[in-house]
Amino acid sequence: MNGLINLLCSLNINNADVLEYTKRLKNIQIKKGEHFQMQGCPVRYMGYVDSGKFRYYKIDKEGNERTLWFNKSFPFIGDYHSFLKRTNAELCIQAMEDYEIVLFNYEQMMELFDTNIDTQKLRTTIAERSMFGWRNIALALYFDTAEERYIELLNDYPDIEKEIPLKHIASTLGISPETLSRIRKKLDKNP
Repeated sequence: MNGLINLLCSLNINNADVLEYTKRLKNIQIKKGEHFQMQGCPVRYMGYVDSGKFRYYKIDKEGNERTLWFNKSFPFIGDYHSFLKRTNAELCIQAMEDYEIVLFNYEQMMELFDTNIDTQKLRTTIAERSMFGWRNIALALYFDTAEERYIELLNDYPDIEKEIPLKHIASTLGISPETLSRIRKKLDKNP
């Protein structure tokens, strides 16, 4: 909660108002492997974590999990599109470690955004991060080779192989685990 309080104070909100606002927010504990959100279920909350890794994935019609990305550095988690539209989740979000999450329901999030110009900027930042994330995924899948996508992923997340199972990394890249193994062997031979 301290990270959220610091963030809100940086948005030119009166300290007393920040404390009053955060008192109304709910905290939950989530364990490694548990889901913050499941595809097809109503999206009731966005979450805030001081730091953490979450896997965003979708289950296709054949029942296969397709990992889309990992949220590592941005503190807000959730299917923002479905949250704003107040529809069922299009994505599953799974914790890769144990976390404490601060929950915002729709009304609380809108109240925050309506506080001042700085909180409106926060709203814009959340929307832009979501939009740019989807854009980058689409462009990479269409125009980069699997090896290029893997190298870019390692540049963004140098320790990812220590933290995330290789099958999820392969899925994010749009390749099989076997193809990922071949790419890794090739890169190990040619540093």
